[in-house]
Parts: sequence; C-alpha cells; structure tokens
Amino acid sequence: MRKIVLAIYIGLNISGLAQQKELNYAKLKPIIEKKCVSCHRENGYAPFGLENYNEIVKRKDFIKYVITNDYMPPWRANNNYRHFANSKALSKEEKSLILQWLNEGARIGPEKPTSNKKWYNEGSQVNQKPDLILSMKAPFTVPAINQNVYICYKIPFELKHDTFIKAIEFVPGNKSVVHHASYQIIEVADDVDVFSGPDFFQYDADTLNRVKDDHDYKYFNLIGKNGKMPKEVYHNGWLPGTSVQTYPSGIGFKMPKKGVLLIRNFHYSPTPIEQQDLSKFYIFFSSKPAIRNIGFAAFKPNNPTKDGKWYIKANDSNFAAHINVKFHNDVSLLNINPHMHKLGKYFKAYAVTSKNDTIPLVEIPKWDFNWQEFYRFEKMIKIPAGSVLHAEALYDNSAKNAANPYSPPKDVLFEWGMNDDSEMMRLVLLFLPYEMGDEKIALP
Repeated sequence: MRKIVLAIYIGLNISGLAQQKELNYAKLKPIIEKKCVSCHRENGYAPFGLENYNEIVKRKDFIKYVITNDYMPPWRANNNYRHFANSKALSKEEKSLILQWLNEGARIGPEKPTSNKKWYNEGSQVNQKPDLILSMKAPFTVPAINQNVYICYKIPFELKHDTFIKAIEFVPGNKSVVHHASYQIIEVADDVDVFSGPDFFQYDADTLNRVKDDHDYKYFNLIGKNGKMPKEVYHNGWLPGTSVQTYPSGIGFKMPKKGVLLIRNFHYSPTPIEQQDLSKFYIFFSSKPAIRNIGFAAFKPNNPTKDGKWYIKANDSNFAAHINVKFHNDVSLLNINPHMHKLGKYFKAYAVTSKNDTIPLVEIPKWDFNWQEFYRFEKMIKIPAGSVLHAEALYDNSAKNAANPYSPPKDVLFEWGMNDDSEMMRLVLLFLPYEMGDEKIALP
C-alpha cells in the first residue's frame, strides 16, 4: 500500500511540474509586449496589432514563419558584436519559448486572456502622454510624379519659459510616403517673429543637397534685426524603424522659450498617386535640468576622384567605402546611426585607441534599407582622446542584389547626397564630452 501511495504522490508531483512548465499566453505576454506591441498595435507602425490573444493566435503560423526566419522583430545589428539598450531582437531563450508555445498549439492557459493594450498617443511608441506636440501647420501634398520629393519645413513654437527635454519622438503622418527626416531645434533672437513667413520650401535641381544656413534662415525670417543668427540646440533624425530618442536624468537638451523645429531634410518616397502627410513631434519634458547637452556629429567618406564624382560601377558586387576620424578629446557615446541606401550590404564601425585597443561599436551583417536605427548603447561608451574611429561599408550593385532599384544595374553616383540616382555612406553619433564615471551610466 505504501508503494502505491508513494507512486501516486510522485505521479502527482510530475503532473504538477508539467503544468508549471506548460507555456501559455500569460507567460508569453511580457515578451510580446516588450518586443512587438510598440509597433504592432492600433495606429502603430506595423500593419496589424498583437495586443491580445485573439490577434496573436489568428496569425500564429505567420508569426512562427517570420520569427523562424529572423524577419521579425526587425533588428539588423549583430548583438554578439555589441548589444544595445533599445534592442528589438529576441534572445535565444525568448525565441525558443515563443516557437515552443506556437508549436504546442498556442494555449490560452487557465488565466482569462487579457489585453496587452496600454495608453498610446496616435502613432507613438511611448506609453505616456507627451508634454508638447509640434505638428506641421497643414498637410503637405506629395505630388503624383513618382519621384523623390524633398522639402525643408519650419514648425515654430513659443513656450512660457526654457524647458528641459528628456525624450523626443518623430511621428510620420503618412507612413507610406515619409522616407526620413533630419531635424534641428533652433533658438532665435527675441525680436524674431517665428510665426511669420513661409512654412516650407521644396528643393529643386539647384538647391538639392545644398543646405545653407544663410539661405534657409533668411527664407524663414529667422535672423534677428541686428543680424543675430539662430543657434542650434539639438540635432537628430528619423528613419524607418528608429526608436524614440530618450536620455537619462540630467542629460538631454534645453528647449528655448522661442524657436523653431526645422526639418532641414524631409524626404518623401515616390508615389504614383497624390498623397497627404501631416507629421508631428511628441516632446517629453524632464523634471530635472539637463546639465549636460547632447552633441551631434555626422561623418562621411572623402571623394578621391579628380572630377569630384565617385561611381559604384554596374555589376560591382563588392564596392567599399571607408570613414576614418581621429578624436582629439575624450567623449562619451550614447547613440550610433549607420546609413546607406539600397545598394548597401554590410556596415561596421569601431574605434582603435592610441594603445591599439579596439572598441567595437556596431556591425550590420546584412544591411536592410527599410529598417534603420539610432542604436543606443547599454551604457555610455568612452572613446579616449587620440582614438581613431573606423567605419567600413560594402555595396552590391549587381543583379543579385534584390534591393537594387535598377534592372539591369547601372553606374550609380556615390556620395552625392539626396539625388534620386545616388548612393551614400554616413555615420552619425550622439555624444557628450566625457566625465568620470560615464561608463557606468545606463541608458534607458
């Protein structure tokens, strides 16, 4: 009898252990909420939501396919080279749990299914109401010319007082045509009426890739009566897939009482039908002063040709470009953003110190033009004075490149900036002058 009772007891324990290990929706929900829902939600960037069990289970085969083949979540950096705070990638354990759950039938579990839905403003990735919304004054009409369109757009503002900012988020109004935006927050003289003058101008053949402060500030009536020029206080950008730019306590920038948010390079993709866009910015105030202001730097390779033009020849599947920059002061890196166009296939950036130590920064093994990012380091990265920043990029201008916009391939101008028929290489850094202990500061 004792053996029978013991057997029953052991059996119950095994059964209970199996139930504890049984995967269900409640156990998977935190992973889905962290890695998926910021895009896959109502009014999100993705085409459908994953905010509740029903939305997930009806697409379980599709989800299994895209996770198995590493199409989703869209994270292109090699986390084994450098891991980032804003990584959207699934860990091996997270990926294994989701696939196991799907393969076992995506059980609901004993708990009643609840929604992952949180409060989000329209189009936002942040579960918090913004303190300030700066929007385009009126919808911009993207013409039906099936060509790239570039504009420079002014969004004026006037606050009660200077305000410190901890996060800023660009929200595209029309995701099907908004390609990218490079923007500045600019402080103006007291005698400037930021609300007067035009709202935008469109680049043409004569002005394309020729951003000039003198022209732009005069055009938008931003120069003071005594000739005082506007002052840039913040510079950043947005690309498809970019995370919200957010900073730790005491770090950010001061938004002036009066100024403009100037989108210097607002790029719309070609469209065969007329479309409207009304993009905006969500801005989040800091409760503490930003005693350290974010710096912005953008680097590009040199053009080593006699005529000033550099081409990626047709059928060249391994064209290489390089950036080499020496740091003369100690700096702390917060974010890094590599950029190429559709011929890009590989990008890597690292720094080599004066002691010949290598500091890995970012590697993109398989470049994807449709998913780019301002990669945020887990902690600030110190780059000592005397270090050299190296970046290398490879391009594939052959027919084997499925993203190649030209069939058959043709010679493509390199480093000409925004032209339709061009390719480019950029490396953007957000940084601070180094202070002791920066390496220990975690980035949100």
